[in-house]
Order: sequence, then structure tokens, then C-alpha cells
Amino acid sequence: MCNSKFRNKKGGLSLESGRGFSLVEMIIYLGLLALILVALVNMLLGMSKAYSYLKLSRHLQTSAITVLDRMVRDIRNAESVNVAQSTLGTNPGVLTLNTTTLAGGSQIFQFHVSGGVLRVKQDNVDLGPLTLSDITVSNLVFRLMDSGISESVKIEMTLTTANRTANFYATALLRDSY
Repeated sequence: MCNSKFRNKKGGLSLESGRGFSLVEMIIYLGLLALILVALVNMLLGMSKAYSYLKLSRHLQTSAITVLDRMVRDIRNAESVNVAQSTLGTNPGVLTLNTTTLAGGSQIFQFHVSGGVLRVKQDNVDLGPLTLSDITVSNLVFRLMDSGISESVKIEMTLTTANRTANFYATALLRDSY
């Protein structure tokens, strides 16, 4: 049965025992609380690092898709590759494309790397960077592939941001070369 100290006047149990927490109990409770807080902080830091990594990865992928889309579109619309003004098969590569305007005049597009930034020129006028300021192009190689029936350009590109590096590849067939 219960001790009479814990019974109230109606015979039920009372919460008033007359004693508080001992020093040992307080130390145990504080230790458990500290362990829970340390685990929680470690979990939050891990989630923060994972979010940063995914954000950088997505940023890198988006930049690569944008750059490759532009280059592939311009290669597909080109009439020919100007081999004399291009640097093919080596890093950093330069790709010069001969195209025509809607009015029928000739036009030249050139893709090149300057200071780790991929840039585009139209008729020797710099149109600006294709990559973002926090993205570095550490490798850019253009390869002209001529099968005798058709011409295509293979692009090999390595992009770097913070602690993340990724390789990207694309191939585009020139207009009217098939």
C-alpha cells in the first residue's frame, strides 16, 4: 500500500511528496539534455551541408545546360566551322562558326574561354559571358567530326564552382551537312 504521506484527505494519491530533485538526478537530466542538444545540432549542421552541396550541384547543372544549349543551337544553325580561326582538339578550345543572317549576309560566331569564363563573340564583337561569375570553365575542347556525309562538333567541358567539379558533353550536327 501507499505510504500515508502521499495520501490526501479523500484517500487518493497526492503529488506533494515534500521532496525535490536530488543533485544526482539534476546532473543526469542535464547530461541527457546536453546529449540531445548535441545530436540535434549535428543533425542540423549535416542537413545544412547537404543543402549547400545540392544547391551548388543544381547551380552547376543549370549553368551547364544553359551554356550547352546555346552552343548546340548555334552549331546546328551554322553553315560551317571556320577551321582556320578555331582551335580544335585542345584545351582551351576556340570554335568559330560561319553563319548567315536572316537578310542573307554572312556572320561569324566564336566561343572561347577567357579568364575561366566562357564568352561568345559575334562578328568580333564580344556579346559577353555565357557562364555565371561563380562558375569557372577549367576545360573546353571542341572536336570536329567529319564522316564524309555530315559534319558535327563534339563539345567537352568541365565546370567548377566552390568545391564541386563536373564534366559535360554534347554533340551537334551542322545544318545542311547530312
